[in-house]
Formats: sequence, C-alpha cells, structure tokens
Amino acid sequence: METYINKLRGLATAAAVAVQGKIEGGYSFTLSPAAIRGYSGLWTLYNATKKNSNQQATLWVFDKRQFFETGLNRQLLTAQNKQQISTMLANQVSQLSRLRHPAILQIIEPLEETRSEQLIFVTERIEYSLNDLLADPQQARELDELEIQEGLMQVAKGLQFLHSTAKLVHGNLEPSSILINAKSEWKIGGFGFATPIQTSRAAQQLEYHMPKYTQPAADFAAPEYVLDSRMVPASDVFALGCLAAAAHSPGGQSPMHAAASSNDLGAYRRLLTQLPKSSAISSLPGSLSAVVKQMLEPSYEQRMTLAQFQSSAYFDNVLSATLRYLAALIEQPGDQKIAFLRGLPQMLPKFPVRVLKRQVLPHLLKLLSDRNALRFLLPNIFHIVDKLNQAEFVSLALPELKPIFAANEQIQQQQPQAVVVIVSKLELLKGKMPTQDFQSMVMPMCYAALTSTVPQVQDSALQHAPAVAKSVSSSELREQLLPRLQHVYAKSSILSIKIRAIKCLHGILGLLDKQTIISKVMPLLKRTKSRDPAVVMAILDMYEEIGLSFLDRKQVAMEILPILWTQIIDDRLRLPQFERFSQVIAKLQSRVETEHRRHLEQVQRMDEQAGRFVPPIMEHAESTFAQQTGSTTDDDLFASLVNKNVPTNGSAAAMQNPLANLAPASNLDLEWEWDAPAPGMQSRPDTNAHPKSTAARRVSVEVDFASNDGMSDTADDFGSFASFLPPPPPPSSSSLPASSKSVAAKPALQLNMAPKPVPQNNGSLKPRSYQPPKTTKFGATKVATSPLNLSQKHAGGKAADLGDFDPFA
Repeated sequence: METYINKLRGLATAAAVAVQGKIEGGYSFTLSPAAIRGYSGLWTLYNATKKNSNQQATLWVFDKRQFFETGLNRQLLTAQNKQQISTMLANQVSQLSRLRHPAILQIIEPLEETRSEQLIFVTERIEYSLNDLLADPQQARELDELEIQEGLMQVAKGLQFLHSTAKLVHGNLEPSSILINAKSEWKIGGFGFATPIQTSRAAQQLEYHMPKYTQPAADFAAPEYVLDSRMVPASDVFALGCLAAAAHSPGGQSPMHAAASSNDLGAYRRLLTQLPKSSAISSLPGSLSAVVKQMLEPSYEQRMTLAQFQSSAYFDNVLSATLRYLAALIEQPGDQKIAFLRGLPQMLPKFPVRVLKRQVLPHLLKLLSDRNALRFLLPNIFHIVDKLNQAEFVSLALPELKPIFAANEQIQQQQPQAVVVIVSKLELLKGKMPTQDFQSMVMPMCYAALTSTVPQVQDSALQHAPAVAKSVSSSELREQLLPRLQHVYAKSSILSIKIRAIKCLHGILGLLDKQTIISKVMPLLKRTKSRDPAVVMAILDMYEEIGLSFLDRKQVAMEILPILWTQIIDDRLRLPQFERFSQVIAKLQSRVETEHRRHLEQVQRMDEQAGRFVPPIMEHAESTFAQQTGSTTDDDLFASLVNKNVPTNGSAAAMQNPLANLAPASNLDLEWEWDAPAPGMQSRPDTNAHPKSTAARRVSVEVDFASNDGMSDTADDFGSFASFLPPPPPPSSSSLPASSKSVAAKPALQLNMAPKPVPQNNGSLKPRSYQPPKTTKFGATKVATSPLNLSQKHAGGKAADLGDFDPFA
C-alpha cells in the first residue's frame, strides 16, 4: 500500500514538473516578503524543500519584470544594460554548475526561466550571506574571531582551487559573494564576473556612472583593475585582504570604501599609498594586521600568495589547527583518529559555543559510522549537546544519534564501553529529547544495561537510572525497572553492584506506591542474607525512609523495629555505624510513640464527649448521699470514710446504706407489663414469688428489649446491682382487695418522658419507658432508667413461666 502511494505521489510530482518546470513542480517554497532569507547581489534567497526527498535547499530568484520595469531602473537602464545584467546572472549560474569544491557553493538545479519572467535556480541550504551577517549588529557581535579565521581559510582554499584547477579569476569577491551555511562554512558564490586566467586579455573597464550591480564592486577591486582594467589571480588576493578587514569593521566596509565611491582616480592612488598606515588596517587583531598589509600591496607582483596566506601566523593557533585536523579526521588512520578524539575533550571548553555548534559538532557526527571509535566520539558529542537547547538538539544531533540507539543489542555486545557513556548521560538525554523518543529509544538501552554481564555497564545503569525514572509511567516503573533492580540485587555476587542496586531502589522509593513497597520492596529487604556492614547500612537508609514516609505506626513497630534491633547488635558494626542505627531506631520509636499517644488521646476525647452512662437511680443515690453526708467531692467522701467522721446531718446507717432514704416505701410501686401469652401455653405456680413484706425491699430498673429504649435490672437497698431476676408474678385480682388494684399516687419526682406503648400480642417482656418512682402495694420501689440497646424475645406464657428466664441467653 505504501509503495502504491509513493508511486502516485511520484506521478503527481512528475505531472507538476511537466507543467510548471522542474523547480516549481519538484520543490515546495513560498515567494513572499516574509519568506525571504537574504540577498546576494541581485538574487533573493528563499528556503525550499525537495518534495520527493525532503532535502533542504535554497531557491535563488531574480524577477526580471519587477527589477527592470519598476522604479528608477525603468528610466536608467537601457536595453543593453538589461542584456548585460541577464548575461551576468546566467554566467554566474553556469560557472557554479561546473565547479565542485567544498569551499564553492554547490548548485542542485540549474537555471530556469518561469512564465512570469523569473530566473530561478536551487543550491544547497544557505543561512545568509556575509553581507547580511555583517549588516546585522547583533549577529555581527556573535561572529567570533575563530569563525572568521576558518571562513577566510576556506575562501583562500576555494580561490586556490579556482586559480590552479579551474583556471579562473573570480573578479568580484565581496561580502555578498560569500554564502554561509548552517555549519558556518563560508562558500564562494557570485561568479557573474569570473574570467579565465589570460593576462594578455583586458577585462571590462570599470565605469563609475553605471549601476554597481552591472560591474564588479569598486571598493573590493584591485588597483590593476581600477587603474589598468587588468584581472589577474593576485586581484583575488587583494579582494580577500579587503574582505578580511571588512569582517572586522562595523557594517562590513572595505578599507577602499571612501576612494571607490568617487570617480577621482588621483584620490584612489593617494588612499592606496596611505592604506598600510590607516586605522582600518592597524586596528585588526594580532598578526592579521601585518598579513593584510602584504595582501593589499599596490603591485600585484609583491602581494602575498594564497599559499603564504594559509600558512601565515594568523592561523598559527591551536584552535584553528584543531578545526582543520578535525575536518580531515575521517581520512586519518584509526590509531591517529582515536588519539585525537582522546585529547579533544581538553580542547572543547576553549572553543566558542557558536563554533562548537556549527563546526565541531557536524564533523563529529559524521564519524559515528566508525563503531570502533564510538566510545571516544560520544563524550565529545555529549559535551556539545549539553550546550544545545532542545530544538537545536532535535534538528542537529538527534537524526545522527538515532541509528546508535536503534543498534542497542549490537552495541551492548560489541561496544559495552560506549553503552557506559550513553547510560551515564541519561539525564542529559532526558532533558534534550522529546519524551516519546526518549522512552522508545533510550530507556530500552538502560533496561538492557541493568541486566548486562559487564559489571561496569551494570554499575553505570544503576547509578543513573533513578534520575530518569520520573520520566517513565508508573506501570512501566513497576513492570520494567523494578523487576530488573530486584533481579540485580538478588542475583549479583559483586558487593559493589549489590550496594548500588540498594541505592538505586532507594532512589525510586518516592515514585512507588505504598502497596508496591509493602509487597515488593520489603520482602526483598527481609530476605537479604548478607551481613556486610556496607549492605546493612544501605538497607538501614531504606528502612528509615520507608518507616518515616510510607508505613503506619503499627507496621513500623511490627515490621521494621524488630529487624533493626536484631541488626544493631551485630559485632561487625563499627561505632559510627552503631550510632547511625541508634539514631534511626530512635526516630522510628519516637514516631510510633507520638502517633500512638495521639491516637489514644483522640480515643479518650471521644469517650469524654460521648459521656459515661450513669443510670438515673445512681445519680439520685449520689445526690442523696451527698445531701446526707454534706460531702460534695470525691475527696470529701474519701476523707469521711477513712476518718470515720459521721456527718452532723446524717447517721452511720445512712453512710452504710445510702439508698435507704431514696424514697418512702409508700411511694414505690413494683409494676410489670406482659404481652398476651402464646397460644397453648399453660401457666404454672411460681415457687419464687416474693411475699407481701417490706423487709426485703427491691429496686427495679426497666429495660425495653424490643425497642432498644429501656433496660430492667434489680438492685438491693445497698446500691449493688445484681444479675437480672425474673419479676414476681402479679397477684390475682381475687386475692387482692379492691383498693389495692389501683396504682398509688405519683411521686414528687417528675420527668418529661411519656410512657411507651407496649405491644400486646408477641409474648415479649416489655418493660415500659421511664416512669417516676412509685410505691406499689407490695412495698417495692420501681424506678425506670435510660434506654439501652438490648432485645430479647419470649416464646410466650404467663409471668409464672419465667422463673428461669435469662435475658442474655
């Protein structure tokens, strides 16, 4: 399917090329003022991308209609001038298409003329011209001297190639003819006035009244051309000297700028003789001033040659030599290549950042195909990567590093030291790479390194894994990273690896949930058999964090502290290690004590807020006792009992029987209510019926078992609660006088509690809700109490059938 789509895309591109032309149909670009990348002479530069390969390129455009038919050009330019300009531009492209050299601009698509009368061609991707760079003050400040040195060296090599091999004189070397790509490489362009080397042939005469773009730039032209219309190879040397001075001057002006702007040849000659003493030359840095003076000699026969320029003292510095050797490193033997890469890390900090990004890094990335040098290449590459932002890393370095990450298994086997370097830079890569790319390309290499058989690889992976663990998901952490760490710790026989594994586990504790720590990490620590002090101390650090941050007080007390108390008495521990154990144990114990004390205080406050259950009979008894003894506090009561001081308003009998005066017997009434007996139940005589006597008075407390509202208990006159007893059977109406069938008058104590209706058909014991104390004809005292949550059913029967009833059975 993908092949079919590519065929369709190719057919569509071919159709567009047939209709629009090869460039318009085969490249994507935008011709708008906002898309302009720069200018070079009469050409306007735009970014372009080849459709079928995504190759980055630069589109050069000259709009004949707009240039010739608008503004002053429409009035000033004759037909001959227009023809000269068109010929010059066509000659420029024609010369470029025949030249191939690293210092000469590479042409990709030859010149075409569109239907809208535009001349267009395509070259390698260009960032800007030197003229644009020098015209921008901010970019001109960023232009480092080392970059200028390398640029001038490249131009010199390109000119030497033109003179010796192509047999051409450039004839118009100026800032707009120098093109700079993304690698800060200076490329020679602007071949519109290039001529063959023929000393006997005169060049076109310089005419000051003509537009400057119709003839070579006068301020960079050599004296033999300005004065005698001669063009020789040394003319390019003079232009190169002016170019070197312009690269160091504000706005990129030539030292001959003042004289070249006028038609006064006498002024030109005077300036030429004074040029060596001018400030434009004397202000040049270092040895460049002396070199430029020799390059600007009025006589071309006395000028410095290009070979002398390249070997001059201006280039005699270690950084320039390093760059030149690096550019040719790919051609060096393997041992020399490795020796150079070993020493390069000491030199990289001395380079300007701009040079590192644009010149050093591209050369190093080209060498990645040499796997034998990989372990020496990567440290240098990562040093520069550290100075890139994420966008720069993605565009400059990541495309070249992807094949290395993809060859994970092969590199693990053949280049383990390279894996050590990559794993040691996990945190750096995490910050530079997109998250998805990091997880899909780099983390697999980290996981493989954890289970490597090479100890150095394992150690590096364990050391740096915690730094990148935050970038993986929690599921991947539990399923990929944690099992490998457990395996390394459990299986490794190397003490340093085991300790590193413990520290790595400690480093990811904060990313694990409590359940994973309890189920996966704690059992691993408990199964540790090694008692080496280094291992024990590493585990102690983990126990400290787990106990303080993840477990509750009970788990700390039961799971961690017993283990620590066992390990602290090991004779292999030294005093500092023992003291460290003591500190951790003290911390954990303090936490347990503090939290458990806080828990108990909360429980106590809850109990106090809920209140102690005190039956009303006891509240009444306590208040009566206090009234009789005159004591209002527990201390007073205790003192009275110990000192046997009988209060003046009470008696010893009252002290011994505080419930005796709760209420007169006539105000007490013992009364029980019963549901109708279950069908078929027969009553039987009650052998435990209480006699009609007031000698053994009882206090009855009622409980509603069915509705959870009441409780019935009995207490003797001395206030001690006995077990629940069955109530006495009610006497038959035939054995009692009529006057006793009515209930006695209500007592003086009244509470606002209405009696609860009692169901009459379930055979249950249903004591009523709270009623004020009253006296029955049997002389018993009856007091209702607060509700309790109790319930008990009875199968049915009369009161006489409940002699053995147990409410809690």
